[in-house]
Amino acid sequence: MSNPRTHHRNWDEFRWEQEIRRDERRINCYFRTLPQCLDLPGEEEMISNTIASQRDLMPEMPADSNVITPWSYLRFPEEEDDERGSGDLQEGRRPGEHIVESIDALASRWNIHCAITPELHYAALPVGCAYAKLLARCADFLDVPDNDTALKRCLGKRCLCDLLELHNYLEFLSQNTPAEKNFTEFQQKRLIGLREQISKMLAKYK
Repeated sequence: MSNPRTHHRNWDEFRWEQEIRRDERRINCYFRTLPQCLDLPGEEEMISNTIASQRDLMPEMPADSNVITPWSYLRFPEEEDDERGSGDLQEGRRPGEHIVESIDALASRWNIHCAITPELHYAALPVGCAYAKLLARCADFLDVPDNDTALKRCLGKRCLCDLLELHNYLEFLSQNTPAEKNFTEFQQKRLIGLREQISKMLAKYK
């Protein structure tokens, strides 16, 4: 059986960007199809068949690979952490792990604040989703080994784009919800700090 990680090792940044865009179209297809199948018997199978019927949405994988989930080829066995070298880790933590923890803390604070602030009900879901997207993207960025530089660069740039999108949501709220200006500006400032940290990490993979 071929190694899916090896299969994609020679992809350049442009090819990875194409696959990420395909992945996002696949996710969009899932959520467009979900309301038609919700609570029906075989719901997941129906959705999977709908996605599989659109060949342009299927990830490019080796013919003999049993990898079936879109991003499972980014999830490597834990023992492969040894390949990164113990010098990259401090007290068992990955470099940049604090970034994910900070985003998670900001997202939690946002959700708690929205739960007790009726005025923000219209913004709670889109900003919450933007936080979830950023959190997942940054986790993927950290999970990829340092020697996969093309994928690292691609995901790092995506992290910055997702962060900017979230920052713009909060900027809109800051301008249109005066009562929440202090809270949204606090979140924006923290995001700007995280953007600088992500940019520094990304600079290593030029």
